[in-house]
Amino acid sequence: MSQQASELFDNFQELTPSEFFRKNKQMLGFTGKIRSLTIVFHELITNSFDAAEEAGILPEIKIDLKRVDKDHYILRHSDNGPGIPEDYIMKVYCTMFAGSKFRNIQSRGQQGLGCSGCVLLSQMTTGEPARVKSAWEVDGELKGADLEFKMDVKKNKGMLLNRKSYDPKHTGVCIELEFKDVSYSLAEQGAFEYIRRTMIGNPHAKIIFRDPTSHKYIFNRAADMVPVLPKEVLPHPRGVTADDLIFMAKHTDKRRFRSLLTSSLSRMSNKRIAEIEELTGIDLNKRPKDMKWEEAEAIVDAFSKMDFMAPPTSGLIPIGDDQIEDGMKEILKPEFIAATTRKPVTYRGGVAFIIEAGIAYGGDAGRLVNDQRKSEIMRFANRVPLSFDQGSCAITEALKSIDWKRYGLRDLENTPITVFVNMISTQVPYLSTGKQSIAPEPEIIHEVRQATMKVARKLQKYLRAKKAAKEEAMRSKIFEDYVPVIIRESAKLAETDVPEFQEVLAKVTRRSLAELLGENPDKAEEEVEGEFASDLDDTIENDDNKSEETLENME
Repeated sequence: MSQQASELFDNFQELTPSEFFRKNKQMLGFTGKIRSLTIVFHELITNSFDAAEEAGILPEIKIDLKRVDKDHYILRHSDNGPGIPEDYIMKVYCTMFAGSKFRNIQSRGQQGLGCSGCVLLSQMTTGEPARVKSAWEVDGELKGADLEFKMDVKKNKGMLLNRKSYDPKHTGVCIELEFKDVSYSLAEQGAFEYIRRTMIGNPHAKIIFRDPTSHKYIFNRAADMVPVLPKEVLPHPRGVTADDLIFMAKHTDKRRFRSLLTSSLSRMSNKRIAEIEELTGIDLNKRPKDMKWEEAEAIVDAFSKMDFMAPPTSGLIPIGDDQIEDGMKEILKPEFIAATTRKPVTYRGGVAFIIEAGIAYGGDAGRLVNDQRKSEIMRFANRVPLSFDQGSCAITEALKSIDWKRYGLRDLENTPITVFVNMISTQVPYLSTGKQSIAPEPEIIHEVRQATMKVARKLQKYLRAKKAAKEEAMRSKIFEDYVPVIIRESAKLAETDVPEFQEVLAKVTRRSLAELLGENPDKAEEEVEGEFASDLDDTIENDDNKSEETLENME
C-alpha cells in the first residue's frame, strides 16, 4: 500500500549550519589526518593575523602542539592581537556563519566558518570542551576572561561550562583545543610547511612554534611595517546579477531605485542612470520594493552593453615586491631572487584582482627530497597559502603551460627553485568552501602567466651571467696553467733565463676575473681553483648535449 504524502514528510527536519557541517566536515577541508591538522593551523593563524592588522599591531603568534598519543594532540594557540570581548567569545568560536568579514573587502577569511569549524572538529573527535583566554582593553583598562565551553550543534551556539576572570598583562587571545584522528607531518602539506609558507607571504609576522618533539622553531619577521588596511569597495555593475539587485531592493532604506543603484554600486552616476532608463524603458524613480525580476534582468543586461570604468582598486593591497623578496630571503636564503606585481585587472567583467609573483633560485629554495632540491610551487590567495587541491587550481594550470626551457631551465623538476604566486581580490573565486584552489578563470590564468614569465626572464639573465662568469674563470685558469709552461720552454729554446712573469700574469687573469665576479683577487683565485674541475665537466657535458641536439635536428 502506497504511503500518503503526510507520512512521507513525518521525518522532515531543519538543520542548523553546525549540524550540517558536523555531517559534512569534509566541506570545511577536514579530510585526512594531515590535512585536518593543517586546516586547523590555517584557520587559527589567519584569524590572528586579521585581528592584529586591523588593530595596527605587528602579529606575533605562539603555537604549542603536544602529542598525547598516536594521532591525539593538544593544540595551544596564542596571539598578541586586540583580544575578543567576553560577549563575543562564544559567538566567534561556536556560531557558524558569524563574523565581521561579510563585506566586499580584501580579507583572508570570507565565510565565518574557520574558528567555529576548529571547535567543532575538536568536539567531534574528543568530546572535550574548548578553553579560551581573552584579554581586551576597555576605556584604557585591561580586562580578561577565561572561558570553557562546548558547541551546541542543535542551536548553533555555545554552551558555557566554566568562567573565571584573570588579570592580563597585555591584550590577545589564547585557545586550547584537543584533537584525535589528526597527524603532524613535515611533508609538503603538513602543518610545519604551512607555517613556513605563511611567513613568506606575511614577512611582517613572527611565529614561535613548538612541535610534538618539543623542538622550538622561531620564524622571525623580515619586515617591521604593518600592512595598509584594505578598504571596502562597492560591487561593480558588471559583477552583479539580477538576484543581487532584487536582494538589494528588499534590504534597502532608499526610496527610489535610482538612489539605490548610485549608492550600492561603484562607477554609477546620474548619467549612467539616464542611459539605463533609455536602454530598458524602466522608470528608475519607482520604489525599490516594487522592482520585478524581469526588470532586474533587463537592467543587468543593460550593464553588459554599457562601457564602465574599471572597478576601483583602492580596496586591493598587494604584498609588494620588496616585501615578497624580504620574506623569501628570510626563509629560503636563495642566491637569486626576483618579484613583480601586476597592475589590477578584472575577471568575470567586474571583479578586480592583482597577481604577484616571485622566484627564488638556489640556497634553500625548492623541496628537499632525498637530500636533493627539487622545484616547488607556492600558491597564495590574499596572503594565505593554498596547500591542497593543487591540480585543480588556476595557478598550477598557468605555471604548467609555461615553456620553462626558454628560460634556461631544462629540467625544472630537479632544479632548486621556488615559484611564488599570490592572488589579491575582494572575491577570490575558490572552487570549494575549503578555500584551497582558485577557479581557472581565463583572465586569472593569463595574469599568472605574464607575472611568472617576467620574473623567469630575470632568472634567465642571471643564469646566463653566471654561466659566462664560470666559463671566463675556466679560461683564466687554463691561461694560468699553460702560459708559465710556454714561457719556460721558450726560455730554454732561446737559451736565456726565465723572465719574471707572475706579476703580469696576475694582473691579466686574477684581477680581471675579480672585477668580473665583483670580488677581491685572493677570493677569486680560491674560487677558480676550487670550481675548475666541476666547471670543466659541466662545459664538456653541455658541449655533448649541444652536439646531440644538432644531430637530432639534422635527422
